[in-house]
Amino acid sequence: MDALYLLGSIAGIALMVGLNILLFGRGTGALDLGVLENRLALDQPGFRAGAGALSADARAALMENRVDGALYLARAGGDKFVTRKLARGSLRALRRDGTQLDLRFADFTFPRARLAFANETEAGEWEARLKRVAG
Repeated sequence: MDALYLLGSIAGIALMVGLNILLFGRGTGALDLGVLENRLALDQPGFRAGAGALSADARAALMENRVDGALYLARAGGDKFVTRKLARGSLRALRRDGTQLDLRFADFTFPRARLAFANETEAGEWEARLKRVAG
């Protein structure tokens, strides 16, 4: 009888998840560099936006602080986005494959990010900036 209750609960949860997807979709919000700049200016005292790059799918972005050269990563999640300052030692591995950068972090709450750029030149420029952080 306990297995029947368990199966009924799982079926009910699956039905609710399916209904939510049907009604609201699975889309995620897209990032915008202007919005990211404003958010970082609010979150980081003294932040002045420097170079910025949006991934080809607009789900991740990198932005540099003109003041101290610090790099920030933003990644879309649902209809919001998460930002991280990429401090020295936070980047465990960096790999570039053409126009894509694969980043692995020491932070278990934000373990990985993949950014696909429009062209290889842009990917190479950001790879060089990120290597400074990987130190």
